[in-house]
This record gives sequence, C-alpha cells and structure tokens, in this order.
Amino acid sequence: GINAEYGETIGGLLRTCLFSDMAGVIEELKVLAKTPLPKGTKKGQTDIREIWIRHGAVKTLCDLVRAYPYTVPDWLPEVTVFLANFTRGNFMIANEVKKCMSDFKRTHLDSWHEEHKLKFSEDQLHLLQGLLVAPNYYA
Repeated sequence: GINAEYGETIGGLLRTCLFSDMAGVIEELKVLAKTPLPKGTKKGQTDIREIWIRHGAVKTLCDLVRAYPYTVPDWLPEVTVFLANFTRGNFMIANEVKKCMSDFKRTHLDSWHEEHKLKFSEDQLHLLQGLLVAPNYYA
C-alpha cells in the first residue's frame, strides 16, 4: 500500500545519505512527534491535523530505524528509546511503533549479543526490555 511505499522511499533516501544532517533531521522529527493531540471540540469532533503531524513524524522515525535493518548507527539507540514512548495512546501511532520494534528485533536478532547490544547503554536496554520482546532478548 501507500504507507509501505512511503516507508521504502524514506528508507532509500536515508540510506543514500540525502540528509547530510541526520542529527538535525532526527531532532526535528522528535519535535513534531511531540505535537499535542487534540482533546476534541464542543461538537465531539477532533481536528486530525495534529494527529497526522504526530503520526507522520513517528512513522518517519520508524522508517529511519527500518532503513538500517542489520546495523546500529550511533543515533539508533536514542531513536528506539524515544519511539518506545509512543506504544500507548493513539491506536495508529502505537501500532506503527510496535510493528517497528518487532521489525527491529527480527532484523537485529542474529547479531544482538555479539554486536548490536553493545551500542545501547544499560538504561536504554532497560527501557526497551519490556517492549514486545521475549524477556531475555535485551538482557
């Protein structure tokens, strides 16, 4: 579908380094991902603009994680921990993050203990431990 194609396009752009300032891109996406969600109006309707902004930013961060399926760039641990904050709340956003974390686990499992785990701090490993993974995966 369109979402999968969007993710592949963003992933391709990221892998080819079209963003020269990755830290800046990540920080901007984090700001957008923190967009407050609307509470609703008097008529019970909500303005979905904020939801789309947050969802788009979170989805792009997830696509960034997916763009590096078998490696862990220096910025990736911080991004995965940031995304863990979105596993509750809006259904679309939470599902996107849960799928992203599941994909991350699947693509990094083979070299987790020998290589990838070493890129994460103890605090980061602790935060990720309960996120849709087997109890011993991040331990």
